[in-house]
Amino acid sequence: MLIRLAIAWMIGIVAGASFNLAPGWYWAAGVVGLVGVTQRWGVLLLVCALGALRYGASIAPVGPSDVALLAEQGEVRLVGQVNADPTRNEEGQKIILRVEAVQHAGQRRSSTGLVLMTVPPFPAYQYGERLLVTGKLRRPRSASLPGEFDYRAYLAHRGIHVLLPNPTGIERLTAAQSGPLHWIYTAREHCRATLLRLVPEPQAGLAIGILLGIQAGIPDAVADAFSITGTSHILVVSGWNFTLVATLLAGLSQRMRIGRWPAFWLTLAIMWVYAIFTGGSAAVLRAATMASLMILARASERQSEPWHLLLAACWLISAADPHSLWDMGFQLSALATASLFAFGRPVETWLKARPPFAWAWMAPFTEALTATLAAQVLTLPLILYAFGNLSIIAPLANILIVPVIPYAMLFGTLALLGGVIWLPLGQLLGGLLWLPLTWIATGVHLLAQPRWAAVAIPAFPLWILLGYYGLVGAIWFRSPSLRDAQARWCGAAGSPG
Repeated sequence: MLIRLAIAWMIGIVAGASFNLAPGWYWAAGVVGLVGVTQRWGVLLLVCALGALRYGASIAPVGPSDVALLAEQGEVRLVGQVNADPTRNEEGQKIILRVEAVQHAGQRRSSTGLVLMTVPPFPAYQYGERLLVTGKLRRPRSASLPGEFDYRAYLAHRGIHVLLPNPTGIERLTAAQSGPLHWIYTAREHCRATLLRLVPEPQAGLAIGILLGIQAGIPDAVADAFSITGTSHILVVSGWNFTLVATLLAGLSQRMRIGRWPAFWLTLAIMWVYAIFTGGSAAVLRAATMASLMILARASERQSEPWHLLLAACWLISAADPHSLWDMGFQLSALATASLFAFGRPVETWLKARPPFAWAWMAPFTEALTATLAAQVLTLPLILYAFGNLSIIAPLANILIVPVIPYAMLFGTLALLGGVIWLPLGQLLGGLLWLPLTWIATGVHLLAQPRWAAVAIPAFPLWILLGYYGLVGAIWFRSPSLRDAQARWCGAAGSPG
């Protein structure tokens, strides 16, 4: 029943975003569901209505003082605070500014709203700084063709309705104020700078992406190679990281003879600090939530059923922020996890029945290919719909690259900790880190060279994507052998994705 409730909740959120209905309609649907709450349909309708109302409550109305009203109105001067850790790359920085006051047409007044600014890479700005910015506000572009990426809607789900590209002037008013987030971002930047001193590029950029979730230091050519080979998931923080953290802390707790519940709270605290430390994206929060539920189930000595963990994580995250459902990283991460649960065992069984994957020494490569092929069942259609890029070489690339990732994470963590304590120690351990990172970088570079490594797929309408998922879902539900296989797979491999 928990799975049905979570799905009903998310359907309600999507309905609230898709249909321009007054809240009264959803309140009425909730009342009807409440009347029939003793029946299953009543509970589902009630939860669906609550999901729609939660989405409506998350939409902040554009008031008379909102900065969005000044878009396309000429030059303005904004006073505001950097609202999040800026995103940096080779070309510049993207800064979200929470506006406090605005000066326009010779008048100064208080204002509200978020502005996305694009500025040069230097000087670097920090979370919490107050800035005086001068420039012209622009509206984000919207989709001009059906199925085209709608940048305006994408930003609107993040509460951003205006852009400020290339400001003509930026002045720092006050430095960043001390606080928990400021300390975390400062520590994150210190770790990034430390990794840059432990190994050379491009290995350093890969280590920063794998451990810290920062892709800014990865050259465009390297990022394109990972995209061509279908290995971009390596460069983001995912369930791999949280599984490693949880396993390591569980082992340490046993060796130090820490009690079950103290170990649970310690692990929980460290994982969530790490989640915020790595940027706190929707996919990261989902993985952290799943890991938290998993260790809670272990601490309470209950069976953790992965489907319930996945849906509970999605429910909790969408309750906190309904707009997370429109985050592409969140969608791909959730679909990959669901695809592994549903199709991991059948793919593994098929592979192990055929040489060379039936040979014992091929086990690490078989596991990597199993995860790759199983995850593609649900993620590949969305990738093709959103990006139009089909990686032909992805299965081979993942076979050769994925088994090395745990070593890169382990040696990277040890080298980083050593470098933070004493830089020469970190540089000594960096020799171990250099080996797996070089394997990854060289392998991806070579595999991306063939012209046939990836092909462009023509755009197709949304109904084809939805029809595919409907067909796959129907086949899975009508196939008892698939459901039995996934149950065995989940029991053996249930971990946060």
